[in-house]
Amino acid sequence: MASLEGAFSKALWDLGFREWAYQVIRTDALPDEKPLILTTFSDAWYNHYIDSGYHRVDPVILNGPNQVAPFTWSAMSFGVEPSPTQRRLFAEATEYGVGEGVGIPIHGARGALAMASMVSDHGTKSLDRLMSTVGHDVHLLSLAFHNHARELLALGRMGRTTVSLTPRERECLLWTAAGKSAWQTAQILGISHRTVYFHLENVRSKMGVANVYHAVMKAIMEGIISP
Repeated sequence: MASLEGAFSKALWDLGFREWAYQVIRTDALPDEKPLILTTFSDAWYNHYIDSGYHRVDPVILNGPNQVAPFTWSAMSFGVEPSPTQRRLFAEATEYGVGEGVGIPIHGARGALAMASMVSDHGTKSLDRLMSTVGHDVHLLSLAFHNHARELLALGRMGRTTVSLTPRERECLLWTAAGKSAWQTAQILGISHRTVYFHLENVRSKMGVANVYHAVMKAIMEGIISP
């Protein structure tokens, strides 16, 4: 999976994009259920995005699957005034260096839905010009990533993994999967928060992923943990 993500990152970089996110969209997800997201965005932004509940109100995720072609995030209002929470979402995204981006709606086999998003250092007008030249390539690239990611995650669900975690690493990962912060996990396990970070960094390295939230998702998919 790490090699697939690396290839996706390099291909997007060559097309003019610096960060990306891929989110599986489940219509049957429970209200408090965390979304499954693969991303190169910082842990700080991902944390803030989830903790603020932005995944429940993000117009890119809510309205994106209704689209067919790629779109810029700012176009998602479609003339409808965004809510105060949605305005705060985009304002804070800019503060975290995310800013304007592109959404790629993915309609997979048997009704599967997903959304790929990516950002560049271009302003809105320049981004529109960029998409006019590379939009088709980005769309096809995202569809290919989706198909390969689903295959790899399906293999994981069948238990095909060579990753071996220590009991303490599994404990830290389980509490992270339960939504606990490093400080809370440290209090529960009776260790320092620095030790928790140490174990989670080992997990991230062993699993070859960008952040601990991806590690949680991958560990669940591969049957390493069952939160």
